[in-house]
Amino acid sequence: MDPDQADLEHQAADCIGRVRKLLVDHQHNPDVGSPTLSVSLAAARGRLVDALTDGQLAETDIGDACRALVDIERVQEQLARTEAIRRIAELGEVHDAAVTLRGLSPRQIIEAAPEVVCTQLPFARSMVSAVSGSVWQPRRLYLRPELDGSPLDFSDYVDSAVLSLAEAPLETELVRRRVPALVAAPADDDRTHKEIVSRSRSSAYVAAPVMSAGKVIGLLHADRPGSEHVLDPDDRDRLDTFATILAIVYEQAVLKHRIQLQRARVEESFDATQTMLDRISKADAILSYQAAAPVESSTDDPGESWVLEINSVLTVREREILSHLATGATNNQIAQALVISEGTVKSHVKAVLKKLHAPTRAAATALYSSQARRPR
Repeated sequence: MDPDQADLEHQAADCIGRVRKLLVDHQHNPDVGSPTLSVSLAAARGRLVDALTDGQLAETDIGDACRALVDIERVQEQLARTEAIRRIAELGEVHDAAVTLRGLSPRQIIEAAPEVVCTQLPFARSMVSAVSGSVWQPRRLYLRPELDGSPLDFSDYVDSAVLSLAEAPLETELVRRRVPALVAAPADDDRTHKEIVSRSRSSAYVAAPVMSAGKVIGLLHADRPGSEHVLDPDDRDRLDTFATILAIVYEQAVLKHRIQLQRARVEESFDATQTMLDRISKADAILSYQAAAPVESSTDDPGESWVLEINSVLTVREREILSHLATGATNNQIAQALVISEGTVKSHVKAVLKKLHAPTRAAATALYSSQARRPR
């Protein structure tokens, strides 16, 4: 046999042996070193394929090589499924972290976002910024408690900084392309804003745009200063997913706030209209009372004059409120029944008690009940 061919066959056989060892190690520890194992298997598979196609294997080793390739493919599929499950689980964690901001006002959401990034995601420091036109303005910095008061806390700078995107090509790219970034060496990267890099002392960071209504309104930055775990593309994608869900939660909060404002305006307009109608009704009641006074003064039934008096003293809305008071309804229940605010109900109740000279709600209810029992 040709010595060179024998050497190639020996190397190929040795490759098969190493592949078998990798597969055995994976069988005993399926969850350990998966990324490294995946790379090693891919390299081994390439070498085996080359050996087979180039005729480097002895005839007795060809069967083993083919079986090794089949095993490699099987393990790679398992690793791919495991990785997919891991990524889905991570996305679920990121989603759960972002939705904790629901129920807050738009302003509160922005202020709370960096804290959520650091307490529920694997980051130690995070900053949220506002973007308007060509201006980039840091809004809030959050650090894990162990970093508070350290040189890594540059909150004073964040609270007053107003930066130009023209001086930060990387952040400008985030805004224009709307994609996240992993910056492995900020100090050496010509695209970064050198002043904020110097202030933050960041050795590496990830950043993601926050979008609303189709445009970038802010930026999220995060890093792990002093950690032995180096930032990687997974960290970049994790922050980007959080920023995407954050934007949805923020838009929902903005919409809810606008609806509340609109509802308050409609309610205010309705109350103003009702007040005007009550005034007109009260004027009609007074005129009716004055017209009927000579006739009523000749009657011996004081109950009739009381009925006329309570109708003329109270507005239509106030009489409606009084009728609900007589049922024992609370202010909240009355507000819901009449589709008005609880504050408006309180104002009407106060007016009813004052006009009827009733010290309590119970006294006013008694007067109303007394009127209702009188024959008409």
